Amino acid sequence: MKKTLLTTLFIATILTGCAGTPKNTADLVNTWTVSAIDGYTQPVETLTIKPQLQINKNLNVSYSGCNTLTGKIRITAQDLTTKNLASTQKMCIQNEQATVDGFVKQMLTGPSKFLVNNNTLILSSDNHTVTFKRVEKK
Repeated sequence: MKKTLLTTLFIATILTGCAGTPKNTADLVNTWTVSAIDGYTQPVETLTIKPQLQINKNLNVSYSGCNTLTGKIRITAQDLTTKNLASTQKMCIQNEQATVDGFVKQMLTGPSKFLVNNNTLILSSDNHTVTFKRVEKK
């Protein structure tokens, strides 16, 4: 409970602060992995393969979970949405992976607020927040 409260306070501080707000979209360009949903690391911790979100310099986005999502990011002020988000239609088991995928899809179809702060990408709506960590290059 204490960990959840601290995580939620941390996210709220980041979202209300402006020091880490990207001046341009270059901060989004990277490969990200989901690390938390609404401040909770469950169900993300239980996944054997962490889904990744890739954003390239042309703002094309690809998400690899049970289903693959692809589209083009559109940014207005601090809002992020995807244009023509396409998805594969696999029959995914309704488990932790499906839960994580559902939240990510919801954030990408937006509109979502976004913030890049160091190695963290946060997408948030009025109802939910999905936190991503930058994938370290090997």
